[in-house]
Amino acid sequence: MASRKKVVVIGSRSDDATRFVAEAVERRRARAVLLETDRVPDSAALSWEDGDVHWDGECLSDLRSFYIKVVRLSLPVPEAEALSERNFPRWQEQYLAERERQSFLHSVLRALHRRGGSFVNPLEAVELHYLKLHQLALLRRHRIPVPNTLATTSPEAVREFVARHRAVIYKPLGGGALVRKVEEADLTEERLQLLANCPVLFQEQIVGDEYRAYVLDGEPVAAFHIPTDGVVDARQNLHRTKPARLPKDAWALCIKGAKALGMVFTAVDLRRTREGAFVALEFNPTPAISFFDDPHDGKVISRLASYLVSKA
Repeated sequence: MASRKKVVVIGSRSDDATRFVAEAVERRRARAVLLETDRVPDSAALSWEDGDVHWDGECLSDLRSFYIKVVRLSLPVPEAEALSERNFPRWQEQYLAERERQSFLHSVLRALHRRGGSFVNPLEAVELHYLKLHQLALLRRHRIPVPNTLATTSPEAVREFVARHRAVIYKPLGGGALVRKVEEADLTEERLQLLANCPVLFQEQIVGDEYRAYVLDGEPVAAFHIPTDGVVDARQNLHRTKPARLPKDAWALCIKGAKALGMVFTAVDLRRTREGAFVALEFNPTPAISFFDDPHDGKVISRLASYLVSKA
């Protein structure tokens, strides 16, 4: 009897999206090997020896299909909350231990990729979720329409940018918070002086409804419409999401951008202007699915799982 194909799903058992992908792989009679990065090193054994990788006693080096859902950017150290859970008397020791853990995880994943495995997505593409300026620069280089953007610690640069574009939003450079619109109160001297503590990403506000378009292996998968009336960040209206149809030029933009960023699988956040033009806000390398499509037998999870099994 032929052994089952194996797909390595990299994430956390507590993460719904990780679990949905693993379950979808299993429904296709393949085995999902769940590499839980949050269990390293506390409760799981991960080893690298002369290029071979073992996870809880199982060799991963000869496996061919990998899906990354949850992995943090290696440096600087990730969320402080994660550090506080470790048993060290001083935060400096916690920092050093976490730095070693991140170096280990990223080296192992890159080693597996270099052996020729199919990665959805490669680690370099996953990191673009946190390196938003780098992503925008790559998209501009490939003539993908994106909002005019400023990242700065300069109050004067912000004032000039707002004067030029009038309607402006701001958000973190590494993600993790809702998008907000720049108001008069944000342009006071007291408020802008806070930039000395931390740089901020500012963009011209693209007024129009939002679309999320899923692309896999250079092909359209599914699109969804999120109305933006009454909100700045479309995520506040996810409960109003509906399936949508996109024109060919919008899909061409998404496919071209995914290729430029090295993303095998991505969800593209688009805004459609009043003139009908599409502008790309972001290409997501580890996108959520359940907010938009059925996470059990919807088009997105079905196509993704079938692709992962085909590469195993």
